[in-house]
Amino acid sequence: MGDVYTASGQLYIPHGSQNIKENENTVYDNIVNFGRGFADEPLIALGSKFIINTVYNDSPHYKVDNNYDPYYDPQLQPYKPFIGQFLHSKSKEHSTYLLDRFKTKMKAINGDPSYIIGRILGGILDPSSLFLFTKAGSIVIQGNRIKRMAAGGGLIGGEEAIKQGLTDERTTTEGALITAAGFIVPALFPNIPNGKSAKKFDKYADMYDRADDEVFNNTATVGAASPKGSKLKTEADYQDLNQIQPTGLGIFGEQGPFNPIFRVLKNGISEAQEMMETLLEGALFQKKNFKDIVTAPSIERKIKMRYAPLVIDTTKKMELAYNSYLVKMGESAQNFFDRAFNTKFNRSKGIMTPREFREKIFDYRMGQKYGSNEVFDDEVILASRAIDDFYKTIGKEYDSLKIVETSLTRQLNTLDTIIANTKNVKRKQEFILTRAKLQKRLDYVKENGSLIRNNYTNIVYKRDAIDADFEGFKKVLGEALRKGNKNIRQDEIDDIAEGFKQYQPVIAMPNITEEIAAMAKTGNVADINGFVEKINKISARFKNRTLNIDYRILANAGFIEKDVATLNKLYFNQTIPDIEITKVFGDPMGYGTSIAGGRNTQLGIQQISELYDEAISAAGGVNTKKGEKLQVQKNQILKDLDSSIHLLRGTYGLADDPNRNISRGIRLMKLYNSMTMLTGIAQVVDTARLVMINGMGKTMRISWDLMTSGYFKEIYKMNLKTTQLGGEAMDMFASTRAMAMYGIDDAFGVFNKFERGTSSIGNLYFTYLNLSNPWNTAVKNMASLFNGTRMIESIEKQILTGKITKVNKARLRNMGIDDAMGKRIYDQYKKYGYGKNARKWTSNGDTYKQLRVANTDEWTDKAAADAYHNAIGKQANIDIVTPSKGDVPLWANTEIGGVLTQFKKFGMASTQRMLMRGLQEKDANFFTGVLLLMAAGAGVDAFRQKAFNRDYSKKPFGQKIVDAFDRSGLGGIYSDINNAIERLGNNEIGLRPLLGAKKPYGTYRDVFNNPIPDVLGPTTSQLANIGDIMWTWGSGKYNHHTARNVRRLVPFQNVWFLDSLFDEMEKEVLRWV
Repeated sequence: MGDVYTASGQLYIPHGSQNIKENENTVYDNIVNFGRGFADEPLIALGSKFIINTVYNDSPHYKVDNNYDPYYDPQLQPYKPFIGQFLHSKSKEHSTYLLDRFKTKMKAINGDPSYIIGRILGGILDPSSLFLFTKAGSIVIQGNRIKRMAAGGGLIGGEEAIKQGLTDERTTTEGALITAAGFIVPALFPNIPNGKSAKKFDKYADMYDRADDEVFNNTATVGAASPKGSKLKTEADYQDLNQIQPTGLGIFGEQGPFNPIFRVLKNGISEAQEMMETLLEGALFQKKNFKDIVTAPSIERKIKMRYAPLVIDTTKKMELAYNSYLVKMGESAQNFFDRAFNTKFNRSKGIMTPREFREKIFDYRMGQKYGSNEVFDDEVILASRAIDDFYKTIGKEYDSLKIVETSLTRQLNTLDTIIANTKNVKRKQEFILTRAKLQKRLDYVKENGSLIRNNYTNIVYKRDAIDADFEGFKKVLGEALRKGNKNIRQDEIDDIAEGFKQYQPVIAMPNITEEIAAMAKTGNVADINGFVEKINKISARFKNRTLNIDYRILANAGFIEKDVATLNKLYFNQTIPDIEITKVFGDPMGYGTSIAGGRNTQLGIQQISELYDEAISAAGGVNTKKGEKLQVQKNQILKDLDSSIHLLRGTYGLADDPNRNISRGIRLMKLYNSMTMLTGIAQVVDTARLVMINGMGKTMRISWDLMTSGYFKEIYKMNLKTTQLGGEAMDMFASTRAMAMYGIDDAFGVFNKFERGTSSIGNLYFTYLNLSNPWNTAVKNMASLFNGTRMIESIEKQILTGKITKVNKARLRNMGIDDAMGKRIYDQYKKYGYGKNARKWTSNGDTYKQLRVANTDEWTDKAAADAYHNAIGKQANIDIVTPSKGDVPLWANTEIGGVLTQFKKFGMASTQRMLMRGLQEKDANFFTGVLLLMAAGAGVDAFRQKAFNRDYSKKPFGQKIVDAFDRSGLGGIYSDINNAIERLGNNEIGLRPLLGAKKPYGTYRDVFNNPIPDVLGPTTSQLANIGDIMWTWGSGKYNHHTARNVRRLVPFQNVWFLDSLFDEMEKEVLRWV
């Protein structure tokens, strides 16, 4: 007999039977319970047990007692509400046997996730599961949805009926749910093709892709724009190829207006589509990938690829120099705990901390620039040379592209248009004065260059220190200005000082398009004020750069940031996006300014705007229906493209003053939410993603090669460097994935002393408490190792045999690799890589059947290395779900939007990378991965139930399935939406009530019975918790719910290995306050 549940979903254990629960399981118990679970699901295992029990009489056979009625059996009275579960009992002895089996099962399993995982994996070996992947199985479930539902439901339902007859331990409820799933699942997914291997499976995937062309395009195969000849003749053909490959989700997927990538690729003209493709990195296939056409490498990926060789390498060199300094001074180098807290414990008096060492580098560089008699340690000078390399590399590119000149010229041209169309004399004179300041700056840049390379250091002011003592700042600033500019007037000093009241390290320029000039023509100059004001603000700040200032005076007074590591990161964020955008479009705002000079390689916003204007004119103007529609489309497309550029530059949604109290409060609250609400254990499902992408067999074979090579450590380190050059696995340095997932990826708080301290605590939390950073680094590195092996193998097959599945070829094209580049990559791998068909690890020769390690650090073909890094980074970002800039709606990148969608960005990214991408590929790996992700989700759910001291076995079967699906990440944002609906509907509508599941633990409503805070993000939820605590405390209604809410406010309380400690605190302290 199966589990017995109350109407509220609790496992029913009668009075006197509560001693079923035992102590925590040992590793041996987990292994045994995994085996039990594995044996309790497959039909062959149940049949074997039935035969054994029958032959050896292990299961007693009871004679039928015609006078026995289980309804009146005293031992079953506590279970009277569930008497239906015992109606098949033949006698009192039979009922006793069934109860004993039930109790034994509960003692053995006790909610152990190992048992659930075993059952899920065991189900893969069911005849129905195996049959679906045979040639005959594919025939059974082909056809329309009704036929597939009937065939699938009949197959699984029949199998379940046999299982019910083989054992008494499967409940009718469980059987009904499984049978229902057999009818529903075939309707949700595309036809499951036949094949005895992954190769045959992919062959049929090609067939379904051709079917998609018929269904979604309403046309035959369009024809490939490839070197062999193109059938494309119209703009519509190009637009169609650039669109996203259909997933079957329609407006609920890639056809919906959910983010700028979806909108532009669906509706934009081909030039706009190509610009979006070049700007932001998308996770989904485009139609052209299946027509042998590559997706261009994105600027977003190029920016990420430059972080490791610039920022990380420079940081490592500074750390090495600091450790050399420690050894020279008779100290030991930094150990694990020193690095964790960014300090040096137990150092002798006079020994610098890491931060003091980095600040001393700043002092040395200032001394080299302005002159100094101070003697610096050799290690400080050595570290300064590394920073020189950092600045010079960026500075040379910045100057060669004339980025500042181009940007200033564009602003001047815009001001000229504004001045020419402004009728108000006073306002016109103000604009002319602004233009003069801008022209002076341009003249200076042309004469002196935009960057000073010798001992150059970017200057960043500490806004909190300036606000705290503005008069003191003005006095020190005056001292610094007078030292090098003896004739400067006090009013000039006051003017410069006033400019720092609204100081911020990055100023977000408004859209500089012809729309500004249009505002001027209407005389509505108020709308231009923001643009002119920001030009004035930049000019005022720039004025002090044209003067001779000894920044050491300001730095020593505490008004300038001296930590060169912080300065380097900010400088990277300010300059590299501008450089990469300018390389493609000719200017850092992507307007296509230098198109006439031939410096940019792609049309920018200006040219796309002109193309739309031509189309509108050809349609008869904006007053026609078609022209009006094109105008609306133009406005939306240009807004999305311009917004995408601001996303890359880190200025989209940036408040006018990020240092205002509300902005600081929002940043601190989001970090606080991360430290109080997140466990880190949920990321275990990442391991299932490796199998979902590469397949069970290939994953195991690659792992075997890796583990038996004897060079695991060497391979791991070698591949980690390659992965980081691809822009991934940098979490130990930048917490990149954690910050993106948890919505705290903004850098402005590092210039506020308090925020800098809390940010350090946050980094400590992600690295050493919930272990997100080391986990993310390791799992992304392994993902790139597997992907690199698969990618090189696909290239090898294409080159040597010309035989490659359509899906694998589309993957290469989506990663930006065509046949010519593939050959260059393979040549470099054979010469410098390790593994199959390349170099061996030892002179004796090693045998590899699968493993291929690129070792790009030695490649001589830089273009091939860049293409490989781009591909490996993009795919690792997809495999190990990491939100990218274009995954979410634009409003989610604003301050308020970030509050409402905190922790939701992962769901949005997961929807595209797991569900939608899988529906595009439709291969065996996807369906196998779904099962594994469900198993991993069930394991995480069971673990969390134990963490909350709740027995997993008490959960109804339907709720286990729903929660496993929820934690697997398969549902992505759809799961988040469903959860919100359930909360708002008091669990009366949604997936859980549909399957008879209760509310998930932790959805307790406050004393006002208000569900709204739960769906408005964690910040609102935390504020509601505080309100609930104050109300219940003040009204004398303090209870265990209040105690739980108090606990939720404590940082680190949700860390998986600290749960038991906080459980005791909650029980012994908080509930009795």
